[in-house]
Amino acid sequence: MPWFGQGGKKGKSGNTELQLQRSKQIEALRRGNLGVVETLRDAEYRITIQIGTNNVTLIIKLPPQFPQDRPCVEVSPPVRHPWVDTNSVVVNCPSINGFSVHSSLLSAVQSVMEEFTKNPPVLVGSTAYQSTSRGYPSLYPTNNIFSNLYPPMTTYSGLSSTTSDTVNSQSDHTTSLSCTDTDHPLLQDFSQLNIAETFPDLKNKSKFRSTNRNHDLLELMNEEDLVLDLIHGLPEVTQVVERRDEMARRCTQLAKENLAMKPVIEDLKSQLQEKYLELTRVQSEFESHQEEQVRLLEQFDPSVIHNNLKVAILEAEEESDSVYHDFVERRIDIETFTAMFVEKRTLYHSRRAKEDKMSHLLHKGF
Repeated sequence: MPWFGQGGKKGKSGNTELQLQRSKQIEALRRGNLGVVETLRDAEYRITIQIGTNNVTLIIKLPPQFPQDRPCVEVSPPVRHPWVDTNSVVVNCPSINGFSVHSSLLSAVQSVMEEFTKNPPVLVGSTAYQSTSRGYPSLYPTNNIFSNLYPPMTTYSGLSSTTSDTVNSQSDHTTSLSCTDTDHPLLQDFSQLNIAETFPDLKNKSKFRSTNRNHDLLELMNEEDLVLDLIHGLPEVTQVVERRDEMARRCTQLAKENLAMKPVIEDLKSQLQEKYLELTRVQSEFESHQEEQVRLLEQFDPSVIHNNLKVAILEAEEESDSVYHDFVERRIDIETFTAMFVEKRTLYHSRRAKEDKMSHLLHKGF
């Protein structure tokens, strides 16, 4: 005979047809190969699906009277879709709105997933970023910042035989520079460059006072060191070099600061790992305690106790009848019969009184 509050083999009569249908629906959902995760036993489940490059989670909540009452499907994170309202609840799915006892929970969830696949929802508050292969915003410019800093080099095939041709060739080269690089602020005045004013050191050179200027210019072009020194002495080039050195110094300082933060980041990373392990342990304990709570709630449910009382009453009545038959068939004497029969009938009436009181309380809805 089972104790009060504990269900034996005969205690399974407490499982109603509604509970059996609920279990069948949940089992069918689990076998649907949808990656179902149970977050609350027999009440809440989650399914994660990939929509494009984003992951969307369907939260399936089963009411207490499921499958008589239709399930509730929520979407996380919030999305914009004709089937989803402002509270992230699926409200316009025909399979869910028309759900009944004979409907399939698996088919209803699959219809939502198929709709999201055909018409992908839009995440609320999503922002487009230029991302790298890992999905993070790019930290580097896509163009070369030095591409327009210096004018292109021009190849000279030779000098003309006259001074006028040389001047015209130099003028044409200056014009080509102005057309190519005038967009840059450091090179926008090259088209109006005055050689004598820009290179005052050349005024003292005898090469400009020579009668054979073609020969002198040819010699000047062959002296690459002198030309490089003159170019490096330009204020614009000096400013570019100073800015480059300053940027290099800042980059070096930033790199040193980043390296100095590495121990702090490693320490925070280890702390995060410890917290994650602790979270996993606490979550496991919570789930075990939750299962224990559900088991105790089912065991000590008033309806279960009431059913167990009915079974105990039948057992007491059968035992008293057995004592009566033993006495009639003269297997026991009258003293033994009287003692055993009074004991069994007393137990029977005691359990009957408790069952009546329990039925009254259940009827009142305590």
